[in-house]
Amino acid sequence: MGRIRDAVVTGARAVRRLPIPSTLTHQALREARSPQPPGHVQKAHAVETEMLGRTRTVWLDPHRADNGIIVHLHGGAYVSGPFSSDWSWLSRQIDARDCAGLMIDYRNAPDHQHPVGRDDVEAALGALAADGRLEGRRWALTGQHSGGGLAFVVARRLREQDRVPAPDALIAMSPWLDLALSNATITETDQVDPVHERRLLRDAARRYAGRTPVDDPDLSPLAAPLEGLPPLHLSVGLRDLFLSEVRVARLQLEENGADLRYRELNGRLGLQLLPRRGEDIERLHREQADLLARALVRD
Repeated sequence: MGRIRDAVVTGARAVRRLPIPSTLTHQALREARSPQPPGHVQKAHAVETEMLGRTRTVWLDPHRADNGIIVHLHGGAYVSGPFSSDWSWLSRQIDARDCAGLMIDYRNAPDHQHPVGRDDVEAALGALAADGRLEGRRWALTGQHSGGGLAFVVARRLREQDRVPAPDALIAMSPWLDLALSNATITETDQVDPVHERRLLRDAARRYAGRTPVDDPDLSPLAAPLEGLPPLHLSVGLRDLFLSEVRVARLQLEENGADLRYRELNGRLGLQLLPRRGEDIERLHREQADLLARALVRD
């Protein structure tokens, strides 16, 4: 009996390490994409799709924008998204603040390579500013996974110009800060993360980066100094592949005197296709809501 069990275990481990064609994994991610809010979100909010510049965006409760705007950048490894988890998080936070939410549906690889995603976000924010819809209003920039990394990039670039007012807060959940995955080789989670995840992410990074080196600061914000950012909340799961790079980001932010709140959660947080539940995630949501409450209060 012991030999049979050992054989089954060995076989299962071998199957887990069989390379899965990237076309299949990326296709599965694309099929999980939810460009419109799921039913429970649509029932709870006024939903309005708008092209801002050349960028497709979706508003939740735009009539509450005077109370603040939460601009969210979805996850999906730059090859898919948004997912149900993005919509659920945004819905929860705008309800807590009685404000508006804006999902920026930036374009993804393989059809669109860098800098299209970054430019889509900046074009949408630029159109809002040009229309006067950010004037006198406070707003926060948030993101999950690839969207979290993109939020860092956009926040850094916004402080270098005066066309769009800088966000009043930044929230990043398990952000992908290093497309080269140079820190992932030393992560404590190496033995518990799915073996295919690293392969998937490396392939996704190549598809999105195109001819741009993956260590370019506009792709990998960890390659540039993390300074001059608004008050922020940074979180990561203890079994996320990005754990080490997020910890590096935390040290840099603290050394630069950032107004930072930081949370590590048990299990996984990154690349959530469906909303996660539990005491840890409830605590995280409360901390994020506290930062938003402070940041979105008008003077």
